[in-house]
Amino acid sequence: MCEIYFTLSIFKNALTGLPIGGAKGGADFDPTGKSDAEIMRFCQSFMQALYRYIGPDVDVPAGDMGVGGREIGYLFGEYRRLKGCFENGVLTGKDFSFGGSRIRPEATGYGAVYFLENVLKDDGQDIKGKTIAAAGFGNVTWGICKKAAELGAKVVTLSGPDGYIYDPDGVTTQEKIDYLIEMRNSGRNRVQDYADKFGVEFFPGEKPWGRKVDIIMPSAMQNDVHMEQAKQIAANKIRYYIEVANMPTTNDALKFLLDQKDIIVAPSKAVNAGGVATSALEMSQNSERLVWTAKEVDDRLHEIMNTIYQNCKDAAARNGLGYNLVAGANIAGFERVADAMLAQGVF
Repeated sequence: MCEIYFTLSIFKNALTGLPIGGAKGGADFDPTGKSDAEIMRFCQSFMQALYRYIGPDVDVPAGDMGVGGREIGYLFGEYRRLKGCFENGVLTGKDFSFGGSRIRPEATGYGAVYFLENVLKDDGQDIKGKTIAAAGFGNVTWGICKKAAELGAKVVTLSGPDGYIYDPDGVTTQEKIDYLIEMRNSGRNRVQDYADKFGVEFFPGEKPWGRKVDIIMPSAMQNDVHMEQAKQIAANKIRYYIEVANMPTTNDALKFLLDQKDIIVAPSKAVNAGGVATSALEMSQNSERLVWTAKEVDDRLHEIMNTIYQNCKDAAARNGLGYNLVAGANIAGFERVADAMLAQGVF
């Protein structure tokens, strides 16, 4: 599993066109139900073992599942205490008050929507008016909801360990979007809270992939879509399957979806690259002692995602694979890594 994630990260980071490598790591600590003090103590203990192996010019960790701005803050504070200096480029996803970038929390979701826009445009469609089935309710899905609403689309499903909700009006109002933050910070990890607050349907123990929507965007976790759900997606004649979480589709389900001529599949290593791209933009700001506005960061992110999409599309076509974004992403990422290795004398 770690080897697969490692390769995914290398190719994904290569696709951004930015000077960043790629790796994966983590811990088996479950923050669900833990107090702020317990989470802080774990982060401090974790950094006490990690700090020797990271640095602005060595390795720069960022957040992922279960690791948001709060956890990054605790990790960064302990790093500063241990090192006795302010190396603000050592972690990304920091709070804006101590070196973080604007829109970093929502960047993965924003980037996914920008990639989706490119897919729709090449298919002669517009995102406005489209319905989206998403999963989870963390930073990534929050970002998808925000950007989709801004562009006139609506996310109609959210999910959690307890099941999923269906909101036909969409997560489009500021109150609903802000409530996702409240849900995430509560530590309860229950999507039913959304249903209770806004009076929408809740489906305990189920996944949202059987819903008839325009676009499926699995955005929560690995292996969230199995063969059973893939067959339902095909039966519902859903045109766009846009992976957002890392490897959210089982291998057999992904192969099945790729074999369906009427479904366009976009791979997570390209779609969710907006998060790592914005991490690299945060590192650039830290290095140059600059602070970009939210619009400046968003504009750069939008341009990066457009370039990633075009590179994936072009790589597939150049190798005789037609419009295959999955193959194109693999080829484009591999080519950039291989060229760098060859240029540095690594064979």
